[in-house]
Amino acid sequence: MNIAQRIGTLTAVTLAAVAGTVTFASSANAEGTWQCSHWYEGTACARTVSGGYDVSWYKQPEADGGGAHLTEFWLECLNGYRYNSAGAFWISPYETRTYVFSIGSRGSCRAKVVDYTTSKTFYSSYAG
Repeated sequence: MNIAQRIGTLTAVTLAAVAGTVTFASSANAEGTWQCSHWYEGTACARTVSGGYDVSWYKQPEADGGGAHLTEFWLECLNGYRYNSAGAFWISPYETRTYVFSIGSRGSCRAKVVDYTTSKTFYSSYAG
């Protein structure tokens, strides 16, 4: 095998390895686009992720006097499934909290954010 054939073979092997890596990396990123609803008190979001749904709540600083609030995540799906998170949590102004519901695919679902401090409930748009 001459030098030109060796370089050609080496180039083909390198390109195949890089293409395999790119394909693997892009298939590993299975997250959907955030679906958010904006409220005066904050922003509720949901997206699909590999194995379930990721939800988030951003607390606006000027809402409800600006103090910390006791809050809990729920996931509500159009097909009737409803799940609660691991429990309530405290969130302060400017903070974002997230939770992943590792429940597999359940179709279109949205985040439900229950603020126990104010007795208000907020929803994201549907994801999935």
